[in-house]
Amino acid sequence: MKRLGPVLILTATLAFAAAGCGGSEPSASEEWAGDVCSAVGDWQDQLEQSASDIREQIQSPGAGTLAAIESEIREAADASTELADELKSLDAPDTENGDQAKQQVDSLADQVEETVDKTKETIDGLPENAGLTEVAEAVAPLLPSLQALVTNVSATLDAVQEAGSELKDGFDEAGSCEQYR
Repeated sequence: MKRLGPVLILTATLAFAAAGCGGSEPSASEEWAGDVCSAVGDWQDQLEQSASDIREQIQSPGAGTLAAIESEIREAADASTELADELKSLDAPDTENGDQAKQQVDSLADQVEETVDKTKETIDGLPENAGLTEVAEAVAPLLPSLQALVTNVSATLDAVQEAGSELKDGFDEAGSCEQYR
C-alpha cells in the first residue's frame, strides 16, 4: 500500500502535465481554414450589420438618413476590401491541393474587389443633393451583384472543402468554420 501512494502521485502529475499541454498543434489545413473562415465571418457580420442599419434608416427616415445610408454602404465596401486583402495575404495551405485552394480563394478576392469598385463608383457618382429615391434607384442595380458575391463566397468555401480530404478536415476542425459546415 505504501508503494501505491507514489504511483498515484506520479500518475496524477503526468495526467495534469499532459492536460496542460493543450493537445496537438492545429494542422496546416485547419489553421488555413480557420483564417479563411474568420475573415469571411467578420465580413458577413459587417454586411449583416450594415444591411440592418440601412433597413432601419429607410423605415424611419430623418434628416441624416442619406448620409447614414451612404456611410453604411461605405462600411460594407471597406469590410469587403478588407476581406479581399486578408484572403489574398494568406499563403497556400501546405496540403496536397493547397495551391488549388489558394487560387479559388484569390479568385473570390478578385470578385469581391470588382464588386467593391462598382459599389464605390456608384456611391461616388451620386449627386450631393440626391434624395432617398435617387439613392435607392442608384443602389438597386448593385443588389444582384452583392447577392451573387454572397453566393460565390459560399460556393467557394464548399469547393475548397471538396478539393481534398485534408482541406475538408481543416474546415471540420477549425472552430471559426463551424457556421460553414
